[in-house]
Amino acid sequence: MKNFYFLLIIISIFILSCDTTSPEELDKNAIIDILDSIQSNFNFDDLDGIMQNYHQYFNHNGDDFNWERDTVWSTRLNEYDELLIENIDVIINGDFATASFLMQLDETTSQEPSENGDASYFYYEFGSWKICGETFIILP
Repeated sequence: MKNFYFLLIIISIFILSCDTTSPEELDKNAIIDILDSIQSNFNFDDLDGIMQNYHQYFNHNGDDFNWERDTVWSTRLNEYDELLIENIDVIINGDFATASFLMQLDETTSQEPSENGDASYFYYEFGSWKICGETFIILP
């Protein structure tokens, strides 16, 4: 009987130690981590840190990576002191994902992706998620 209880305890410990997180949840968490990184880098005034989360072929309504860096994020960094991203919801669709969230720059709040969306669309490539923009095209 002692052996039975010992075996039961070992099996219970093994089951409790197993990671039961689904691949989709892992992907969602990776995207949330990207948005958290953008928030942190913004609040430390680190433009390069923000842009490391973007795909090199980013395309959002005709705007490319350089436009996003030099115009969108540079302007945001110059005009606002603090960024807060909250209420994040991620929908995974194969190698693409869309994140919906509230983005607050100082006292200005926008619902993404409906108002700007430039940080809402993701593409999975080479083992990581990158922000790709709504009109991103996969190059052969």
